[in-house]
Amino acid sequence: MSHRYEFQVLLHRIGRWWAVDIPRLDLHSQCRTLERVEDLARGLVAEAVGVPLEMITLDILVPELVPLLDSVAEARRRRAAAVAAESQAIVAAVHELVENLHMSQGDVGRLLGMPPSEVVRFMPARGSSPVGLGQLTLLPASGPPQPAATPALRSRPGLARRPRQANSPARPSWAIPDDDTERRS
Repeated sequence: MSHRYEFQVLLHRIGRWWAVDIPRLDLHSQCRTLERVEDLARGLVAEAVGVPLEMITLDILVPELVPLLDSVAEARRRRAAAVAAESQAIVAAVHELVENLHMSQGDVGRLLGMPPSEVVRFMPARGSSPVGLGQLTLLPASGPPQPAATPALRSRPGLARRPRQANSPARPSWAIPDDDTERRS
């Protein structure tokens, strides 16, 4: 196991330049952009300590901006926690709706306000043995679930519906029709 060398790098804005200080080694330099800071500081440390660049870890800090940047970091932590909580709630809902109430993927998507194709990320694998809720795992995705383009449980305006026959064998006689066709007669 190789040893890592950790150094704190302090930055201060001076006009259009960044002052770069490495207090532990009493090293000072400057550069124009933040993009260059890491390479510059790593090169200074490597030369001073005599170790390869890849063995150096830097903690780059702008002391004057810590309160501002900490609030952004805290907001990101809260957002990540909310996304994780949302995912767990969706997993629980999908499990209940699909496994216990035997709803279709399309209906589950409509109820949860997400595309039915997204629901599959939260479903247990087919043919797997019954699992407890804690055993469900999410498939990787590019980000948090996105809501469906249309609000849940509402039909899209302007789409013409084909009238259903009054004695449709696909729908029991006691079922409520989903359009106005039968109500008008």
